[in-house]
Amino acid sequence: MNLAANYPEETLQERFFMMDSDRSSKLDRARQCASLTIPQLLPPENWSEIDALPQPYSSEAGRGVVTMSSRILSALIPLNDMPFFQFNLKDGREADPDSFAMLETLSNQVYSKISGKNLRSTVFQALQSLITVGDVLLIMNDDFSFRLVRLDQYQIRRDVKGEVKEIIYLEYDLKDSSEPIDSDLNYGGMGQYSRKGYDTIFCRWVKDEDGTWYAVKENEDGGHIDSGVYDVCPVIPLRWSGVISENYGRSHVEENYGDIQSLEAFTEAALEGQAAASSFWMVMNPTGPSELDDVIGQPNGAWLSVRPDDVAVLTPADQMRVQIQATAQAVNDLRMIIAKAFLNDGGQIRDAERVTAAEVRMVGQQLESVLGGAFSSIARDLMAPIVTRAVFLMIEEGELDPRIADQFTDDGQLDVDIVTGLQALSRDSDLQKLMQMGEMVRNLPEQAASMFKWEEYGKALVAALGFDPRNWVKTQEEATQQQMEMAQQQAGIQAGAGAAQQAMGAAGEQMAAQAMGGGAGSMMTPEMVQAGLAPGQGAV
Repeated sequence: MNLAANYPEETLQERFFMMDSDRSSKLDRARQCASLTIPQLLPPENWSEIDALPQPYSSEAGRGVVTMSSRILSALIPLNDMPFFQFNLKDGREADPDSFAMLETLSNQVYSKISGKNLRSTVFQALQSLITVGDVLLIMNDDFSFRLVRLDQYQIRRDVKGEVKEIIYLEYDLKDSSEPIDSDLNYGGMGQYSRKGYDTIFCRWVKDEDGTWYAVKENEDGGHIDSGVYDVCPVIPLRWSGVISENYGRSHVEENYGDIQSLEAFTEAALEGQAAASSFWMVMNPTGPSELDDVIGQPNGAWLSVRPDDVAVLTPADQMRVQIQATAQAVNDLRMIIAKAFLNDGGQIRDAERVTAAEVRMVGQQLESVLGGAFSSIARDLMAPIVTRAVFLMIEEGELDPRIADQFTDDGQLDVDIVTGLQALSRDSDLQKLMQMGEMVRNLPEQAASMFKWEEYGKALVAALGFDPRNWVKTQEEATQQQMEMAQQQAGIQAGAGAAQQAMGAAGEQMAAQAMGGGAGSMMTPEMVQAGLAPGQGAV
């Protein structure tokens, strides 16, 4: 296929701006959602680092985004140093013990490679953008590091099935320190897409019908920088929830935008009402005999010649008490609703003196089951491409057998299975199941327990702990050889013991004969035998 056929006649900058019109409404909605939660995830248009970001009145939604991101991250990448994925056979068959051990070893090797960089922190930031904005672009570099591209810095085009066909994103190359830096942030006609002290680079990725990706880079003037062909694309576009016939996704904040906006308005009203209720003024009766000068400037505890009825305190607190209480109740109700929508434990567990651990555990299980759809979508669109690209990078670096690459193609036999949901909280669930199975087998009758394959059980148990079973579990041949060696050693010990017994028997007979030939005075007594004395010897 001709590589130039995938490149447009216009420059990438012109194509980027042409596609920008289809994204304007999406950016407006995303910026509104970010302004009510975490504004730095998608700053306002033409924002620079010297400008202040909008600050919401309520932090409940932003705190919910962080909590929800942490929950999903703990389910996707557990903190037990166990792989969050497995390599399985595509036809659904279970691998034999040797193949299973090999696949477990391969998954541990790949996981240790991709987890050595900034995978966890980058995925956490990506989850925050997905929950708030709905879209984000993740790039996996050749050195197994990761970085993100904001929604306002890339364009994307999908087909009717939702598959990505074209991506154009911006990169920023730091200028040489010797070059002068333009003081205008909007230099080059790029407006909000320019950065002071950086050169803007346009990167375009196009997917062919056979799954091959074609990449090209250009500068702002349309000059060619680099191009290439990739079997596995390092650019991973993500979206929270897809909508039919839309190139971009919808966020979780957008789905709950009405409640969040209402909480923002009520929180602002509550703060203003409390500020107004806390204000007060000192007043004096203008028709009374007391004068204002008699009170102003007098020290505490001084004697004043005024009537107490002429002096009073004026405050709107009493008149505003009903409104403040109603507003505060609305704020509390909306906080509970938003906390429930963002899976915040504080909004789920009942407020009581005694809350059992079973209640907390049940709430956690319910929350994880609610996020099952998000787990599956993120696992398919995020984690699986990362694992697949890591395998190909390790093959290129010579860390894996090149023949494995053919097994991950459409005609191959291996597939990446991302473990999500409650099982993804840790691989300890597999270990617990194996331990339970071992206890059950030990309680079976001897005839039934003898039919159990303990070698395969040992391999699965060691693999569940994250170790290579080949280094810890003996094969049947090794076990048989060890039994034979132990039998030989036992036979040698028994033969030596028999020879010693025969020698002791012969010595005893000789000593008895000598005792009988030496007469009564030289007879061996039991005390002499115990003391080890010969006939005729005396004790010292």
